[in-house]
Amino acid sequence: MRLASRTFSAPLFHGLIYGGLSTGLLLFIAALSDQGISEKDRQLAALAFVTVAIVFSRYNLIWKWHVGRAGSIGTGVLFSWFLCATGLIFLGFLTRRSGEYERRVILLWLALTPLLFVLAHHLIRYLFFRFFPASMKSRTAVIVFVSEDAQRLAHILAALDVPKFRLLGFFEDRGPERVGHTSSDRPVLGRTDEVVDYVNKHSVNVVFVVLPLEGADRATDIVRRLGDTTASIYFMPTSPLFRSDQLQFANIGGVPVFSFSESPFFGADGVLKRLMDILFSAGVLILLSPLLLIIAALIWATDGRPVLFTQQRYGLDGKRIRVHKFRTMRVAPADTDVRQATRDDPRVTPIGRVLRRTSIDELPQFWDVLRGAMSVVGPRPHAIEHNETYRGLIERYMLRHKVRPGLTGLAQINGLRGEIQMLENMERRVEYDLRYIRTWSPGLDVYIILRTVALIFRDRAAY
Repeated sequence: MRLASRTFSAPLFHGLIYGGLSTGLLLFIAALSDQGISEKDRQLAALAFVTVAIVFSRYNLIWKWHVGRAGSIGTGVLFSWFLCATGLIFLGFLTRRSGEYERRVILLWLALTPLLFVLAHHLIRYLFFRFFPASMKSRTAVIVFVSEDAQRLAHILAALDVPKFRLLGFFEDRGPERVGHTSSDRPVLGRTDEVVDYVNKHSVNVVFVVLPLEGADRATDIVRRLGDTTASIYFMPTSPLFRSDQLQFANIGGVPVFSFSESPFFGADGVLKRLMDILFSAGVLILLSPLLLIIAALIWATDGRPVLFTQQRYGLDGKRIRVHKFRTMRVAPADTDVRQATRDDPRVTPIGRVLRRTSIDELPQFWDVLRGAMSVVGPRPHAIEHNETYRGLIERYMLRHKVRPGLTGLAQINGLRGEIQMLENMERRVEYDLRYIRTWSPGLDVYIILRTVALIFRDRAAY
């Protein structure tokens, strides 16, 4: 967890640096080759710049570098470069342009770029600390009021690298036995009415006021009195409401608000997501069109019509959509009882069993992606009857529909697909779906696609 707020300029700066490094290295290597810099090299450099700038804007060049630790900057940078490189290579094969580039140039670029990122990260971090020490130095801080949330904040401040805080202690009016304060914690420096004098006397940089919402009037009074100091002031409201993993801070027309359920696909992100869907789905449909025709012919020859199975689902914003699959079950009279397929289900045809086992039956859904009803990656759509059942049993279930449903998703690559036998399984699916919405990035989509491809032939949950 990092305390610094997310701004527009910082991600833009980091993305441009990463993009410029990768593009500059490609053109430099191409210039040293026998052919020199070609028009194709310039086109690839432009595409790489845009891709890397978008994907890598999330990685702060000043954060401490770690590799191998889950969620660390080093692991994230190296893995994201692997995903970007894989995506560019895959795009080259889809467009049949990979043979137009000098292989030695491309291989050197793919191998040396992550090394350049590592070097640049350490160099930029060193230069910032060397020439801008005032912006990187440790800031003194105190916390007003002691509580479980205040203690959690204290641990977070101690673990931060950038920005760095030196916590001096707490201010509290109640006794230690009432607030759970122990001798191993930072000391209580005084009562709350003494905080202003202490801050002025010791030139404290930051004051954190930690109070429940019902204490807002008291917090307002403390903040007003702290106006007689030069300290930066943060108010941390404590409430189960503010512990929601869906909570985000936003600014609407200059008015600060908290968002609890927002779609990540507005503006440029929405355009990027849709563009990725169009390019990928069109490429798959063109590339696999012979296979699609063969499968359709086999279904028709062995089990008659219809070849496709069409069913209604809930799509974006809970609106009904029609999704398509290759038919894998025998035709039966329509009824309202939608039963999920089970292992060794007698309704499944012989060829259907193969299609379901390899997920080939879902290939027609790339057409649903192309026409805008679905996305390549997103929460898997459930039958409407199942939706109506689970929305009343699982909290925030319908938030899955803040985005387009996907052919694959974060839940599916974590083993949560196929028959739902317990409510807990569906609850875990929803947790993964909401996590995807909350943490979406282009790199995450590429990662999920690659994991899905790797799991196709060894996923025992598919039947």
